[in-house]
Amino acid sequence: MNSVVTTLNQALENHATALPEKTFISSRGEDYSYAQVHDLVRRHAGFLLSHGVGQGDRVCLMLPRTPELIIAFLAATRIGALPVPVNYLLAPDTVFSFIQSVNPRVIVSHDKLVSAALAELPAGAGQPLCIDVAGRINNWLPWRYAVAGQMQASHWMPGPEDLAYLNFTTGSSGQPKGARTTHANIYWNTRAAVDALSLGQEDVHLCMFAAFAHPHELLARALLTGASLVLQEELNPRHLLATIRRHGVTCLMGLAPMYAMMASHSGGEALPSLRVAESGGMYTRQEINEHFLRAFGRPILSVWGSTETTGIALANRTDSYRTDGTMGMPCPHYQARLVNEAGEEIAPGEIGELCLQGPGMVGGYEGEVLTTDQDGWYLSGDMASRDEEGFYYFAGRKSEMIKVAGLKVHPTQIELLLLTHPAIAEAAVLGMPDRRKGAVAQAFLVAKPGQVLDQDDIVRFCKDRVPSYMVPKRLEVRDSLPKIGSGKIDKRRLLETADVA
Repeated sequence: MNSVVTTLNQALENHATALPEKTFISSRGEDYSYAQVHDLVRRHAGFLLSHGVGQGDRVCLMLPRTPELIIAFLAATRIGALPVPVNYLLAPDTVFSFIQSVNPRVIVSHDKLVSAALAELPAGAGQPLCIDVAGRINNWLPWRYAVAGQMQASHWMPGPEDLAYLNFTTGSSGQPKGARTTHANIYWNTRAAVDALSLGQEDVHLCMFAAFAHPHELLARALLTGASLVLQEELNPRHLLATIRRHGVTCLMGLAPMYAMMASHSGGEALPSLRVAESGGMYTRQEINEHFLRAFGRPILSVWGSTETTGIALANRTDSYRTDGTMGMPCPHYQARLVNEAGEEIAPGEIGELCLQGPGMVGGYEGEVLTTDQDGWYLSGDMASRDEEGFYYFAGRKSEMIKVAGLKVHPTQIELLLLTHPAIAEAAVLGMPDRRKGAVAQAFLVAKPGQVLDQDDIVRFCKDRVPSYMVPKRLEVRDSLPKIGSGKIDKRRLLETADVA
C-alpha cells in the first residue's frame, strides 16, 4: 500500500482506471470488475444527490454480505453521507428503535430483513427514503432505480480526515455507541492488517464476519490493495469450502466456531490456495487450532481489535504466531501497553488494562469523547497480560472482574480453564453476590455432543489447577448460551436468566 493516506473512494477511482477489468467482487455466480463497481457507485451516489442526500446525512444499511452493501456503502461515503450499519439479527422492535434513534435520510435493506413496522414507514417529506434491494416492499423504491442516477466527475471527493461512517459498538457491555470513523482511521487500520498479514494485490479475500460488524473490513483490504473479494451470504461449511476452492481464496476472516466447522467438514481435501486464516471476536481454543492445522495445513492467526481501534490492533503475524490462544502482538502503526490501577506500566506476566495509541484510533463517539488517560492512551477496559516475547493474552473485561473475599478473579481465566475440560463445549463465568465472600464465580456450561457434565467432576478438575477462591462455587448447565450478533456470549442476557442461589 502507498504510504500516502488513500480513501476508499480514491482507491476505487484509481483501480477503475489502472485495473478496469480486474474482478473486484464475486458474488452469487457473478463477477463485478473494478470499472463496473465504480460505475454503479457513481450511479447510486448520483441518485442520492438527486434526492437531496449530502454530507453528514445518515444512511442505514441493513444488508447481508452482498454487492449492494458495498455499492451503497461506497456511494454514501463518496458524497460525504455517513453509512450506519444495522444489526438485523436483533429483535424487530430493537431494530426499529435503533433506526429511529439514528434519524436516517435513507434506509437500504432487503425485504427478508425488514419488519412489518419498518415496511410500513410512511413515504413523503420528513421520512427516510427507503430502498429495497429485492424490490418487493410496497412504498419502498426498488434497487434498480437507485443505481440509475448520474454524478458529475468533478463532484467533491472526501479527504482522509473526513468522517467515513458511524461504526456502532456491539453493545455487549452497554448501549451501542456510534464511533466517528474517518477515512484515515480506515486506511491506517487496513494498512496495519496488510503489513501484519502480508496481504497484496494477488490475494482473494473472503470475510465471514457479519456485514454489520466493522463493515469496512468486508471490503477495505481488497479495495486498498487492488485485490479481489468473494462474498458468501450462506456460511454452510460445505458450501463455504467449495467457494474457497472454486475462487482460490487466499485470505479468510472469521470466528473460531466457523473454523471448527470447516475442519470437521474438510473430507480430507486440502485448501491449497489458503494463506491466511484470521480469527477475531472471541477466544480460539487450542484444540480448534490443532484440528484446523491438521485438516488444512495452515494455522489460525488469532487477532484482537475493537470498534475504537477501527479493527485489528493486535495480531499473530504470518511470520510470527502462536496457536495457544494469544491475542498476538501490536500491529504496525499501533502501540500497546498494560497498566495497573494507578496507571503505571506493569511487568510481563502481570495482568493490567490494555491501552492503545495509533492513527487507526477513532477520535470518539457521537456526543462522547474516547476514554483516554492524561497522555492520550485509549483505555480499552480489556484486561490482559504480556509475556517476555511481547505476545498478549486476554484476561477479561475490567468491568467483569470478581472480588472473592477481596481477591481479584478474572472470569476469562476461569472460562479458559473450563474450556480445557474434555466434556465442555462452551463456558461463561459471572460474578454473583455472596453473603460471606461478597461475590463468587458462577459458571454457565454447555456440554459437547454426547457428553454429560458431572458437577462434582468439574469442581475437582478446577481445584486441581487453580487456587480455591477461583473455583466456581455454582455451576449451571444449559443447552446453549445466548449470543450477540458478533458471536460473542451475551453476558447481560445470561445474567438476566441466571439461577441465583
